Amino acid sequence: MREAPEPIQEVDLLISAGCIITMNSRRQIILDGAVAVSGTDIVAVGDAREIRARYRARKTIDAPQGLMTPGLVDIHNHPIDYLIKGLCDDTPQLQRLRERLIPHEDGLTEEEAYVASAATYFEMIRHGTTCFMDAAGPRPESVGRAALNVGIRGVVSCKMADLPGPFGGRREDPLRMIALADKTFEQFNEAGNGRLRVCYDVDFPPMVSDELARLVREHAGERGAGMTGHFIGQRPESGQAAGFRNAHLKRYADLGLLGPRTTLAHIGWIPEADIRVFADSGTHVAHCPSASLLGGNGWVTHGVIPDLLAAGVNVALGTDAAVISRFLDMVRVMHIASTVHKDARIDPLLMPAYQVLEMATLGGAKAMGWADRIGSLETGKAADLVVFDASGPQWMPNRFSNPVSDLVYGSSGSDAQTVVIDGRVVMEDRRYRTSLPYEEIASAVDEAARTALHRLGISPQVQWPVSGPSVVQ
Repeated sequence: MREAPEPIQEVDLLISAGCIITMNSRRQIILDGAVAVSGTDIVAVGDAREIRARYRARKTIDAPQGLMTPGLVDIHNHPIDYLIKGLCDDTPQLQRLRERLIPHEDGLTEEEAYVASAATYFEMIRHGTTCFMDAAGPRPESVGRAALNVGIRGVVSCKMADLPGPFGGRREDPLRMIALADKTFEQFNEAGNGRLRVCYDVDFPPMVSDELARLVREHAGERGAGMTGHFIGQRPESGQAAGFRNAHLKRYADLGLLGPRTTLAHIGWIPEADIRVFADSGTHVAHCPSASLLGGNGWVTHGVIPDLLAAGVNVALGTDAAVISRFLDMVRVMHIASTVHKDARIDPLLMPAYQVLEMATLGGAKAMGWADRIGSLETGKAADLVVFDASGPQWMPNRFSNPVSDLVYGSSGSDAQTVVIDGRVVMEDRRYRTSLPYEEIASAVDEAARTALHRLGISPQVQWPVSGPSVVQ
């Protein structure tokens, strides 16, 4: 007797694509595949014909010339720094930070920070980023509120610094700062149906006292929250390299700040012995190669990122900020991460396309403690995904014959066509479908930028003659 066919299941969304890079444990690539979504979660991934036979969807999206991947993860970004794009171009680091970036952050109003953050998220979504990790700033309420309204996934953090450092900036009493961080946690952790989380910040080793560091460790530990911070790592002076160890890293280790719940950004250089400290402790690293290239920081040419990866450290990718990177396109960041280290080490086999795609998906998810929900397209995980339009000539010849390399080396985030976050379509056919209308932020961001630049008394300088009305007064 013939068995009755399985009943067709109703789902909310079914997306088919010419190729799916799943990033599952087998790193399976499916040609002519589909994903079925119910509510926030993926319920099936596989052959498109089989998925269509088993599921009936309230909404379908067909992209026969589309490449579907997990949503990209930006592991280190300052959303509030959007308004002064161009102000830090071709500028020495201390001038960029002391005279421009840090005073801008300290002077931001809540509304300006909200508009800047929302604009950041729109640019992220436009290029296929579905999740970000806030690199900490003084306006966490605005960062979180904008994320909720736009509908992006992310981790919010409050800047914590109580000592004078090389970059200047406002300092606060440790108890006041930890109170604000706790308030941020209470307000945003697991908000938006779990799309937001909160981590605790240790901004930069010279700017964080032992007292504040202990408070951060204790309060984050009590709440099961992660920790983030900046950690540059400078080479020793000539003649001091023998037996050199990084004193800041030893201090962080002694204070209990290292471990699998901590992500530190911008590891420019550390000695070989300290690379083992990162590896043995399980501390994650946020690598922002585009920020280093624009800033001339040397984190690529003179850095240790390939050595950290070789030691087994989880290294994820970030953009740093729109003003620092000048773009929020994680596909371009992947391209940079793969190619510049090859050139710096004169090794074409270093950091291949497959590895940097892992860094921009699973690596970021792991650093955020979210690997159980995002980073791959698998049954039971959250439906965070992007479909890239692969119909253009940059994908020829033999479309989908080598999709990972074609994406990383030959494409950009501008090919992002459809973006889904937590099961909700937030961009379709390059048109935003967010809860917060894009037009509302687009009309507000120029005015917010004008007031921010007026407060600083500085504007981006054009070196060649310009005629016509001024853009920024």
